[in-house]
Amino acid sequence: MESLRRLIFKDVEPSSDMFAGDDCLTCQDPCEEHQAYPPLDIKTDRNIAATTKPYNRHILIATSQTDWPKKIEQDKDSIANALLSSRPDRSTMITCSSLVSIHSTISGAQDLFILPDNIVVAQCHAGNVDSLWAYLQQLDSNKENPPSPSDGLVVKPNPYSGLLLLCSHRRRDKRCGVTAPILAREFDHILRNKDNMDDVEIVMVSHIGGHKIAGNVILYTHQGKRGIWYGLVKTCHCKAIVEETLEKGKIIQALYRGAMGNSFTSQEMKSSSLLSW
Repeated sequence: MESLRRLIFKDVEPSSDMFAGDDCLTCQDPCEEHQAYPPLDIKTDRNIAATTKPYNRHILIATSQTDWPKKIEQDKDSIANALLSSRPDRSTMITCSSLVSIHSTISGAQDLFILPDNIVVAQCHAGNVDSLWAYLQQLDSNKENPPSPSDGLVVKPNPYSGLLLLCSHRRRDKRCGVTAPILAREFDHILRNKDNMDDVEIVMVSHIGGHKIAGNVILYTHQGKRGIWYGLVKTCHCKAIVEETLEKGKIIQALYRGAMGNSFTSQEMKSSSLLSW
């Protein structure tokens, strides 16, 4: 199984020079400076490399919430249900998020943050998701001249220079529900003391897999084209994640779970800076 998984992930592996060189990027154990988690059944002895499912696109539903039903498709009238039941294939990951819908004005509609396309699609509701999929399919085949969406959908640019996603889905698993708010406070404290991080947004998201290796973090940089997954993240890792991954584009190998498809395609990365949209 492990060899098969590594075969699947061979096209999304970073080059060796992308890993942070210093192995001592966290606090000594035990750490008295940062808040520790309460007792949780977290599997700290696991090899977490290649523990993500392959995907090429991520849709974040802006729900303004930090927790959701155990399965986000449980509400049959929700956008989550409509998207998950109609997606053409599993290469698109769909999660709910704490992001706020600021562009959708009609009843029942929500904003969708879509990566690596780096766009916000507004006015999306359960009745026009087929038009969304059609738009994305057209976009994939004509990125140089993006098509215009139909059926009332509106496309806006992603306003954030970076997204720092934390799995907070407590109703799915307590471990993520407990670790995410603790990590969010620590990340917020660090980002506030950085001059170039005003447009980096900390976002709570629904289940992304790996609750046994919480805390789970996804970082989107390079105009949304690079998505780095970390697991077993503790508060004493937060400073290194900000300084090594968000600021320098380096990967912390001990925490690395995997990446979004095409995250390390050199041609795309050359045309996109680290923290600018």
